[in-house]
This record gives sequence, C-alpha cells and structure tokens, in this order.
Amino acid sequence: MGENFFSVIFYSFYILEGNYQDFKSTIQRYVKLTTTDEFMLNDQKRMQLHIQGGRELSRLIHNYIAAWYSLVEHTQAIRKKMKEHEKEEIRSFTLEYESKLSESLKENFENLFVKDLRRYVQHKALPVPTLHFRMTRVSFADSASEPPLAEMAHSFEFSSEQIQDFNWSRTSKEYIENNKSIPLEKIIDGHFTRMKEFYLWIQFRDHQLHPYASSSVKQSTFEEWKQQQNAV
Repeated sequence: MGENFFSVIFYSFYILEGNYQDFKSTIQRYVKLTTTDEFMLNDQKRMQLHIQGGRELSRLIHNYIAAWYSLVEHTQAIRKKMKEHEKEEIRSFTLEYESKLSESLKENFENLFVKDLRRYVQHKALPVPTLHFRMTRVSFADSASEPPLAEMAHSFEFSSEQIQDFNWSRTSKEYIENNKSIPLEKIIDGHFTRMKEFYLWIQFRDHQLHPYASSSVKQSTFEEWKQQQNAV
C-alpha cells in the first residue's frame, strides 16, 4: 500500500501544510503589528493594515482551501482504487478508512465550515477578513469589588453579516448567526490539527500494510508509532 499513498502524504499534504504555515506566519505578523506604536499612533498605517492585510489573508485562505480540496480529491481517488485491490487486507482498509474519517473529520465543525467556505468562494465570492478588536476575560481580580481582568487584542475575522447570505450547512449557519464575527485563525488552526492527525494515521497504516513492514511497526498502535516518530 505504501506506493499508493506516497504522493498524498509527501506531496498533497506537504502543499496543504505549506499553505497553512504561510497563513499562520502572515496573520501572526499582522496581529503583532497592531501592538506597535507605528500602528497605534498612525491612522493611515492602521487603515493600510486593515485593507491590505485583509486582502492578503484572503488570498492565503483561498490557497489553503484549494490545497485542502485537492488533498481530499487525491485521497478519495486512491481509496476507490483500493476497493479493487487484489489483496483482501488492502480492500478491507477502505472500511477502516471510512470509519476513521467519520470519527475524526466528517462531522467536525472546523471541517464542515472549511467545506462550506470552499463552496462560498466557488459560488459566491472570496470574502475579505477585517480587523476586529476583541476583549477576552482571562481571570478574576483578587478583590470581589474589582472588575475581572481582561486581555485586549486585534484579530482578522470575517464579519458574520458580510457572509450570512448563502446556503450554509445547518452547523455553519447556526455558528454565523450566533457570532458577530468568525475567528478565522482559530477555525483554521483546529481544521489543520485534525487534518494532520488524520493523515498521520494514514501514513501509519500505510507503513503497517506495506509488504516489507517490520514486525515492530505491524504490532505498534497509532499512539506508540507517533511517539516513535516524535523521538526521531
């Protein structure tokens, strides 16, 4: 099975991960700029970051979604071929794959939202995130008479009002209706984390089903195998 999933693991997922890292580094750099004196004291610079930053992040979000869809399509094509494989253990893997997919991705909110967002981009428009100011309660003050302590920060998010006019799935629609803005970085972080875990599992089973797999690999659990990979 190793040769079948090699291109998915080492090329398609590599592209997705690269686009994720581009998005993360860019959004973190922009958010960091919001704390500088140049941003705080210069209205023109603030507006420039608001417009140009949102436009650039929109491009990177598009790239991430496109890479994700290519990865999904590539994986599905290989899975279909495996259903007709001459070896029974390879054919049975497709059932295991479907079970793992349902367990880890299919009904997951982040995965559903990214899937919906791809449809939105394809059939509606490419939404542009804008700067939002967030104040998050982090802890209570020592005295009961004092107000709670709060953390204040800027983030780039989609305005819910901007994107609500679309046939979103029920889960995404409810989330949009219940939130004034959509925390993109948080959603994409959650999505990529689950995608990475899923494709690590595929890589693990790929190694186990390889005709030349060692007995230690064949007898390992997924968690044991992950620990071994992290130790290398």
